Amino acid sequence: MIAAAIGLCACALYLALLGLGIRWCVQDARNRGKSPVLVCLVVIFFFPLGLILWLLLRPPVCGPGQSSGSFSLDDYRVQ
Repeated sequence: MIAAAIGLCACALYLALLGLGIRWCVQDARNRGKSPVLVCLVVIFFFPLGLILWLLLRPPVCGPGQSSGSFSLDDYRVQ
């Protein structure tokens, strides 16, 4: 009975950490101009190694006026 309760608490803690990691990675990927879906898939399937890889290999933050590397029609409009 106690072992089941400990296992349930460990599972709940794991899922809570995974959820927080995903939420943070989505926001961080958007700030850096990367696809949040791809980052989430890496974090989910390879957690916690995927989260560590994202922290090590993430690109620099895209500030205002910097291109995120993705195509935007507004960059090519003729005025």
